[in-house]
Amino acid sequence: MMLSVAALMMGCDKDENGSKTVDFAGSYNGYTLANCNYFQNMISADETVVITKNTDGTASISFTSATWGEFTITDAQASVSGDVCSLSGSGKTQMGMGGNTSTYDCTFTAEIKSQTDARMEFKIPAVMGGMTLTFQTGDAPADLLLAGTYEGYTDADCAMFQNRYTDDESVTLTANGDGTLKVVFESATWGNFQVAAATAAKKEGAYTFSGSGKVAMGMGGGPATDYDFTVSGSTNAAKDDYSIVFKVPAVMGGLTVTLLPGTAPVAGE
Repeated sequence: MMLSVAALMMGCDKDENGSKTVDFAGSYNGYTLANCNYFQNMISADETVVITKNTDGTASISFTSATWGEFTITDAQASVSGDVCSLSGSGKTQMGMGGNTSTYDCTFTAEIKSQTDARMEFKIPAVMGGMTLTFQTGDAPADLLLAGTYEGYTDADCAMFQNRYTDDESVTLTANGDGTLKVVFESATWGNFQVAAATAAKKEGAYTFSGSGKVAMGMGGGPATDYDFTVSGSTNAAKDDYSIVFKVPAVMGGLTVTLLPGTAPVAGE
């Protein structure tokens, strides 16, 4: 029986006799969340799982992740319930640990409604006390992807000076669990900046956040004073190209401190 293009895209359909059939073949684009005894919700964006339908009705699954390795399942069983296609099977994964690549057993399950609405799980019992990778179609949640520690140097500018660099600075973003982020920037040079609930979003291919708070800063050796500040940041999915900008309008005619990756430029560059 020839399946229609619509059936291919939807994943579940009926044949001409009214019986349920499954066609789940295709490439699924989304993100993964990794969980084990050592960490929770470690996110990887821009992942792709490829599913092929075998001649006997089973499924072959191929998942190659730059973060987690290569997963292969050759004969997952398929079933249909309502508008959901379910797959389950077992196979092998090649994962690198400490610079070495080893092969591990893994299991696979999936619930597929369409090419853009699918959830899959890869479980590897022998890795890190039991690891589960959950793949979900769609864009990675901005708050989870943004969470982490960003290390680099700061570039400070104001009416009194420009390009004052400080190495070995860091900003930590923590997901609050409600889509917002806690922002902490503790600098020996510029003070302690904290935002309780910055908003997070994805915009034009970049992940962004923004918020406001108060920073305690001492001027000229005097006692610290609280000043209003705003923060905005942007990063790519790999979090290796980012900019985090703190602005304190009431300090030195308007102070801007920007965290950037890497080390500060040397004099004369």
